[in-house]
Amino acid sequence: MPTRAKLFLTAAALAFAAGAGAQSDDFATGNMHFNAAEIDVNGDHMISKDEFMQFGEKMWGMMSKGAPTISVHDASQDFARGNMRFSAKMMDADHDGTISKEEFMSYGEKKFDKMSKNGMM
Repeated sequence: MPTRAKLFLTAAALAFAAGAGAQSDDFATGNMHFNAAEIDVNGDHMISKDEFMQFGEKMWGMMSKGAPTISVHDASQDFARGNMRFSAKMMDADHDGTISKEEFMSYGEKKFDKMSKNGMM
């Protein structure tokens, strides 16, 4: 795979999953590390939609700690600490001040689809 394609792959995955390889179970430690290879479960140097969504499930578990929703405020702080550059408000599709797992996963799926349409995945 050309280096440029690998860089796009990594950048695309970062858009949804910055902080993937956190060394702690605490999502908001501010000491997050990203490892694209962790998402690439089958080792083919490509992140499939299935792998991307499975990783989203893992991220949701780390963030929610078993709760059905996360407040937009708390999610925004967690994203900022993890140096994630997207708005928690945009995830809150029903504008109720919280992010559900469904909203989180839907946001990730839309990002993946947009990236793959634009030839980044």
